[in-house]
Amino acid sequence: MSAISVRLHRAFLDALNGHVLVHSDLNTKPLELDLALPLPQHLRLYLYSLVVGGKSRPDEFKAVLRVPGQIVGEYGTFDHSGGRLAVLAAYRDDLDVFVLWDASIHERFKHGGNMQVKYTVVAQAAATGWAEQRRPLRSGITEIVFACRSSFLPRAIANRVTWTGGVTA
Repeated sequence: MSAISVRLHRAFLDALNGHVLVHSDLNTKPLELDLALPLPQHLRLYLYSLVVGGKSRPDEFKAVLRVPGQIVGEYGTFDHSGGRLAVLAAYRDDLDVFVLWDASIHERFKHGGNMQVKYTVVAQAAATGWAEQRRPLRSGITEIVFACRSSFLPRAIANRVTWTGGVTA
C-alpha cells in the first residue's frame, strides 16, 4: 500500500476523532471501520485522492477509481458484504475537503474510471465547511454528493447513509 493511502486513511480517522471504535490496518485498502452510534457501526472505506479534473474537465475535481485485485481493462466493484456500508470518498488535504459519493449506485467501473464533483462545490466546502451537489446520472438517478471539511465528516457520513437508504446490519 502506498504512503498516500496511509495518509488519506489517517486524515479520515483523525476527522472522526472519538467516533472510531476499531479499524483495520491503515496499509490495507479498503479500510474497515467500526464506529460509535449514532454513526453507522460498520464501514468499508474506499478513499482516494481528490485531484484536478484536467484539460477535459477544468471545472471539476475527480477521484480515480481502482480496487484491490482489479486488473487494467477489467471492471471493478465495491464490496458491500458482511454488513458493512461501502463508502466511496476522496480527500484533498490542501483544502481539507472530503467528498462522498453513493457507492451503492456505482456498481461497476473501469480500472482508472473516475467520479467527479464540481470545482465550485469543493470551493464552497473549503470556505464554509459544507456543500452538496445534485449529479444526474445516465441511469436516470440523481446522486447527491456531499463535500465537507474534516469537522463535518460525521455529518456527511450520516447524510450519506440517509441518502443511500440506510445500512445493512
